Amino acid sequence: MTYGYRRPPFGNQVRISEDGRKWSAPRTISDDGASVDLGYPSTVQLKDGTFVTVWYELPRNAANAVLRQARWVLES
Repeated sequence: MTYGYRRPPFGNQVRISEDGRKWSAPRTISDDGASVDLGYPSTVQLKDGTFVTVWYELPRNAANAVLRQARWVLES
């Protein structure tokens, strides 16, 4: 499960569950957001096993939000 983290440091986090009842501690995908105006991440797993997460974010001093992405690996 990926989700926007709207407390400093602003960004996105992931938690892992094997059964949908017990969840891992949070892992950071991004932590460089300018403010709480970010989130709603969507994540897919690629054929090579890596993940790509895309989310919206309003950069500092910007009039419009942008889409950002991160490619990451689930480490055990």
